Amino acid sequence: MTKNIDTRTPEARLFFHMTAAIDEFQRELIVENTRAGLKAAAKRGRRGGRIKAMNEQTIKYAKAMLKDTENSPFIGDIIDQLKIGRTAFYRYFPTDRIKELRKEHFYSTKP
Repeated sequence: MTKNIDTRTPEARLFFHMTAAIDEFQRELIVENTRAGLKAAAKRGRRGGRIKAMNEQTIKYAKAMLKDTENSPFIGDIIDQLKIGRTAFYRYFPTDRIKELRKEHFYSTKP
């Protein structure tokens, strides 16, 4: 609140407390309505949050491209083909996992 209320007088203290009580009541109403909305959405099968960047199919596709180092040697090309962000890609495939997939493919193709 940005109002300058002189709380040295009884009327000002009363006004201050009434304003604070109304503000608290409004906040509780907002919380209550938010919870009710989330509960109703859950009954309809909806969940909050962002849609996942990759589903099972795109994860399998990305794994195949990571293993195929001849046709997909660069991570940037894979990211461009999947049409996802770099951060999302590395969330699903940390650097250790990429090395593991590429090494697994490298050793399995050697004679």
